[in-house]
Amino acid sequence: MNHIIITDTCYTIRKGAREALSGNWKSAMLATLLYLAVILIPTFMAIQLFGKDFGTGVANLYTFIVQGAFMLGYAFFIIKLFRQQPASPSDVFYGFEHFGKAFFLSFMMMLFILLWSLLLIIPGIIASYRYRLAYYIMLDHPSIGVLEAIEESKRLMRGNKGKLFLLDLTFIGWGILSILTFGLGMIPLMPYMSTATVVFYELANGNITERTAQLSYESKTD
Repeated sequence: MNHIIITDTCYTIRKGAREALSGNWKSAMLATLLYLAVILIPTFMAIQLFGKDFGTGVANLYTFIVQGAFMLGYAFFIIKLFRQQPASPSDVFYGFEHFGKAFFLSFMMMLFILLWSLLLIIPGIIASYRYRLAYYIMLDHPSIGVLEAIEESKRLMRGNKGKLFLLDLTFIGWGILSILTFGLGMIPLMPYMSTATVVFYELANGNITERTAQLSYESKTD
């Protein structure tokens, strides 16, 4: 299995993301609003109903249980959008069709990142990049196991973690804007960053190549 080291510039990757989002920003922001709402609103309600201490525990438990399914669903929406397939904000709930795997994947990723973080902060950060593509891999290969998806992410990210870190850094201005707008900037930032990550994933897989600064999706089944 060939291993690809991504040499495309962050500018090219972000351009590919913008092209995919062109004409789809409304749907992407609605999906993001839905994703944030189903995570944050129950959390807020739990704290209001049960008080700060117990409510925070209930909220954390809720997030722990559902975050894997929602992250898989959001990844499903973004990857469909990039591949020019019909995508709906309701795709955010897709992960619940594979709740067991989504939960286990989220749990194992958190566990591995936590274990690496016990050494030092930097190994934990590196681990988070090592497993970053696992959700997309599971979507493309639903029959594989959770640990297989994690291993495949590790393989694809070998030699590419620094590039993805640099790509994330290019969004720092958007991050500052999100803070200044009390989080509202997250609504366009999340789909932009997530689509850029999908471009990165497709490059690492060899599904797309740079062609005169244009990123074109090519299905491996074609």
